[in-house]
Formats: sequence, C-alpha cells, structure tokens
Amino acid sequence: MKQEPASEPSEIRFQNIVGMGLGFSSMIRLFEKDSEDKLWRKIVYDTAGRIFSTQSQEQFDNVHSEFCDWGMKNIVLAEKKRNGRIIKKRKPASYGQVAKTLDVTLKVVIYYCHLPDCETSRRLVKWLHAAVDTQMMRMLADEYPKEIQPWPTKIEDVDKAKYLAIQTSVLRFIDKKHNGSLSPVEFDDMYWYKLNP
Repeated sequence: MKQEPASEPSEIRFQNIVGMGLGFSSMIRLFEKDSEDKLWRKIVYDTAGRIFSTQSQEQFDNVHSEFCDWGMKNIVLAEKKRNGRIIKKRKPASYGQVAKTLDVTLKVVIYYCHLPDCETSRRLVKWLHAAVDTQMMRMLADEYPKEIQPWPTKIEDVDKAKYLAIQTSVLRFIDKKHNGSLSPVEFDDMYWYKLNP
C-alpha cells in the first residue's frame, strides 16, 4: 500500500491502524489490486476526520452513506478466472461490500483502538454499524423473515435499501435478545464468534 509519509507518531499510528482495519476486512481480497490504496486514502484523508467530528447518529449515517456511494463509483470487484476462463467479470462493488469494508475498518479504528481518543471513541461507538456477514444475515432472516423480501444470501447482493433494513434488523434483534444492552458493533463482534466457530 502506498502511504503518504506522516511526520507525527500519532499520525503514523492512525494511518497504520486504518491499514490494519482494511486488511481485517474479508472484502479487500475481492477488489482490484489498487482498491486498498484508494480506500485507505479516502478514509485517512477524508472520511475518518468527518466521522470523528460527527455529533449525532444522523451525521454519522450521512458520512457513512457518502463513503459507500463513493465506493460504488470507485471500487471494482476483480475479475475471477478458473482454468483460463472468466467465471466472474469485473464490476463495481456493491453498497453492501463497501459498507462492510468501512464498518470493519471503523470497528478496528474506533472500537478496538479508541481513536482518535478515548472520549471521542466512547461517543462514536454507539453509532457504528454492525459489519454483518452472510451467517448473521441468515440468522436475522430466520428471526425476521418479512423484514426484507427476499433476504440477500451474499453481501454482494446488498444494496443501500437492504443494507439499511439489515441494520434496522440488528437493532431489533439487540432489543429483543439483549434488552438493548449491546451496540451494533458489539453485536457483530459477539455473533461473528458464535456463528463462525
């Protein structure tokens, strides 16, 4: 990944943690080679600062949505070949794939590493979205079969409307099963381990 040289240890730490967050996302391996650098630059030089300064769920959601809209225009799924034949053509990433990449990265940056500082992290963590995977979607579909018609079976099939409905289902599930005691990011942490033994 090509990174701009940072001059302060705190900047270097932040840039490295964003890189680790992107690497932690399983979506990165699906994208074309230069995508990780594009995502890193967008998060480091634009999105993270705007996220850190949000003061409400609505502001957070707006910045998140703008990033996902940008990602669908700028991030491309890599062509897949098997035995010399194209089995999957290159095409733009879906809203769900870009959102999951951002959700995992923000989980690492804000929830795990408490950036930009502990006080800001505590304010933001309740607004972070759940980085829902296919197993979680299956569990939520069993719980709320009419919430989305039809429920997607792959992150690739998640558009903006379905993504928002999935996040609403996560909140309903947390209220019902955990008396509202978890944040969405805690939900995805907990259920990732439960559903991916």
